[in-house]
Amino acid sequence: MLTVRPVRISDLPVIEKMAVDSGIGVTSLPNNREKLYEKIQSSLGAFEHEAIAGTGREYYMFVLEDEGEVVGTASISASAGFEEPFYSYRSETMVHASRALQVNNRIHVLNMCHDLTGQIQLCGYFCAPKQQMRAYELLSRARLMYISAARARFGRRILVEMQGILDDNDQSPFWDAIGRRFFNMDFPQVEQAFAQRSKTFIAELMPTYPIYVPLLPDSAQNAIGQIHPDFERPFDILTREGFEADNYIDIFDGGAVLTAEVDQLFTLREQRMHRVEVAPVLPEGAVEMVISNHRSAEFAVTQARGVVVDEVLFMTPDTARVLALTSGQQACVAPLLPQAGRTAA
Repeated sequence: MLTVRPVRISDLPVIEKMAVDSGIGVTSLPNNREKLYEKIQSSLGAFEHEAIAGTGREYYMFVLEDEGEVVGTASISASAGFEEPFYSYRSETMVHASRALQVNNRIHVLNMCHDLTGQIQLCGYFCAPKQQMRAYELLSRARLMYISAARARFGRRILVEMQGILDDNDQSPFWDAIGRRFFNMDFPQVEQAFAQRSKTFIAELMPTYPIYVPLLPDSAQNAIGQIHPDFERPFDILTREGFEADNYIDIFDGGAVLTAEVDQLFTLREQRMHRVEVAPVLPEGAVEMVISNHRSAEFAVTQARGVVVDEVLFMTPDTARVLALTSGQQACVAPLLPQAGRTAA
């Protein structure tokens, strides 16, 4: 049975392997044992924090288990750029006009900004490629179920960065056209620096004036707002949740930055709380659903068959066991995501 739970110190070896397997695309999952250990320790403290409202500093790391084997990980940063600004490029249109020449041109420009600072950030996402789509979905949605369970700890807006287009040598056409001119570092090098050091170097070295998109090479222009093929599954899940590619792109590779209103996302909109009844045989009408125990430090979520009858959620003993629930307790239930191109009724 697929289950998502908070990370433990004992998960460090497998998290290390995932950091290697994820390559350069997941900067919040650094290939550095000490940094990963710090993230796990930070997560343990965040989950155990008893305050109703968070400070914004919290970092929550989860793992996906498949029959007891850890096969994925994902995280939440309660406030992007809590200690330093969260940089991105804002995509805008600038008008250049001359009444004398009767010219009125609309030019696509990119402005470095930190508009998204303070928003919730979904990050550190990696799932073993052999896993089916349902595993990817559960890992992604579990974070939203946790935000619901600890809603007072999180803000109103949420963002996710998508990795942009790279060539066969893991170089970014977008980075080569802009960042390399100021850093004299190739893309893998700067991604490594971003993952392990302070981000203030962005403000120190990157141009703060508008970037005129028509002046960039075609390869860089074509990369703006695009998604790396390895991120197509997460992108599909997030867009079905209700995330949208707004006017922001990643400052390094030009990949799309997705944003949303937290409470308007499908999982939070459609979830319901129900009293639990554990039954060896489920009543008629049981369907697959996402179920969480709606706790913090002992948080757990799974996808399993269940059925709601007269506001009571019937689940099997196996489901109750992985969620540490008994009859009479409360559980949070969300339906499966609508398929692409369809919306919930």
